[in-house]
Amino acid sequence: MNFNCIFSSCSYKCNNVDEGEFLKHLNKEHHDEILKISKKENISIKMAEMITVTNSTVFINSG
Repeated sequence: MNFNCIFSSCSYKCNNVDEGEFLKHLNKEHHDEILKISKKENISIKMAEMITVTNSTVFINSG
């Protein structure tokens, strides 16, 4: 998959990595932001991670 991290302070862009690698990036670099989102939106940390992964996934039009 291709990822472009949605956090404005981050320049992480990576192609052809699995979701697990991107989750490692989120946990290492953005744990505080994920925690803040989960508290603000009253959702679990895992749900905030899932939303962040989904919003960071880049779909390349191959046609």
